[in-house]
Amino acid sequence: MGQIYDSVHRLQADPLQTDLARGFTAEIADPAWLLGRQWQLGEHKGEDASSPVRVSYSSRRVPIDPLAGQPALDPQTAPAEAIVESEPGDWWTPGRRILAGRAVEAAAQAAGAPLPDEEVLRLRALPVPYGVLDGSGYDGQALWGERQRLQLDLSWFGSSRPPASEPADLWDPAELSYSAVFTADGVSLTLNRHDGGDLDWYSVDADGGLDPGLAGTEQSLYPGRVRYPGAPLPRWWQIEDAKVDIGGYPPDRAHFSTLLLIDLIVNQSDDWFSFPVDALAGHIVTLDTVVVHDSFGEDWTLAPPADWSMFATDGLERNALVVWAVASTPLVGPIIDEVVIGIDEDANLVWAVEQRLRGRSVVDDDDPPAEPPAVLDASGRPGFAYRPMSRVPTHWHPYTLEEVDHRRRFVQGRAADLSGPTAVLMPEAESDLLIDPASGGMHPTHQLEPAAIPQDGVRVERRRILARATDGSPVLWTQRRRQPMLTPPALRLVFDAMEPVQPS
Repeated sequence: MGQIYDSVHRLQADPLQTDLARGFTAEIADPAWLLGRQWQLGEHKGEDASSPVRVSYSSRRVPIDPLAGQPALDPQTAPAEAIVESEPGDWWTPGRRILAGRAVEAAAQAAGAPLPDEEVLRLRALPVPYGVLDGSGYDGQALWGERQRLQLDLSWFGSSRPPASEPADLWDPAELSYSAVFTADGVSLTLNRHDGGDLDWYSVDADGGLDPGLAGTEQSLYPGRVRYPGAPLPRWWQIEDAKVDIGGYPPDRAHFSTLLLIDLIVNQSDDWFSFPVDALAGHIVTLDTVVVHDSFGEDWTLAPPADWSMFATDGLERNALVVWAVASTPLVGPIIDEVVIGIDEDANLVWAVEQRLRGRSVVDDDDPPAEPPAVLDASGRPGFAYRPMSRVPTHWHPYTLEEVDHRRRFVQGRAADLSGPTAVLMPEAESDLLIDPASGGMHPTHQLEPAAIPQDGVRVERRRILARATDGSPVLWTQRRRQPMLTPPALRLVFDAMEPVQPS
């Protein structure tokens, strides 16, 4: 009797396999299937196009002039942040003040002309950790400022001599920002309301274009493909780096550059090329002509779009860009002064609160002392303590809206302590951030532009920055920087209050 056998083939997982890497590789044994899919998707369609093999361009470099009164801070060598943010007296570090004071004191003693014992000549207002030396010796900076009155020999200072010219103070205490005007071949580059920090081509606005008649330089070089993480490779059968997934970055309004990158990858693939342009720091670089020579022997003249540009300085031509020498990875010191400013709607005041002075936190100093107990009767019934108003902490300074020179400004006032039998004015502001040097100590000692105070408040910090110029020399300056806050400072003020006091 004949027998019939059915043969069945079944794919079954091998439970003895412990390596999952091979399964994730998704191996395909038939490469022709990939070619067929590429043919169906139109990936085999080509264009009768060429590739760029050489680029010729003509460029101009116009230097940016130093600011008036600051020849030592040349934009071609000094970082732009140091030029804008430097303030008079930056050279006098705590160490130089101490060493110069000791050197002059010793030289004056040796010459038989001891220095006068004046408090203004002593060390004071030193930041942490030098504050322990306040009043212990002479201040070299103060002695240098009084050298003519005291008839001090310049040789007594030794090498501790400041530069011949001090940098100009470009900080506007009313706007809480920096403002400056640079020039380059008659063109003004205006820096408006710079908050401090990084400064680049987008920080300035020009009032016109450069003279097109200036002579340029010719350059010829080879272009290269644009490379970025996750970019498609130019050849077939090359696997891209899977560590960067461009599609994993969802584009939204906050990631416009990511949206442009995805559009570049999808539509242009690997057809983007780049070439270097010789530039110098502290110059305005202009590309006059750019000619691309392709592999077919044809020349193509490029021109920037007239209605859009990713890198452009307002007022200059589309083919011009401001190149600054910027501070790359500077050394940032600790906060010296810190002030928060905001509008208190309940109190109808603007509060400026000093949180850090000379590197030391003063937040704990703002805690009001314990209220004195009220007078209690012998019956043991609760008594009441009359408070004319709630106490204003020490480092809280009020600003009221007044008219100054036909302009509405927030003007600094002084709170009063009404806890005693007579009103006593609270201490004045100590931070330089809340003092206008141009006031001369007269009212108003400090005023604020209302538009400079946002609804959520602003934080202003002051710290030391150390970087290097393009020639390798160190550059030290003091930076003032404003940053937004989440909530403004507020103080609940209560007037004519009767506070119950429980019997002891």
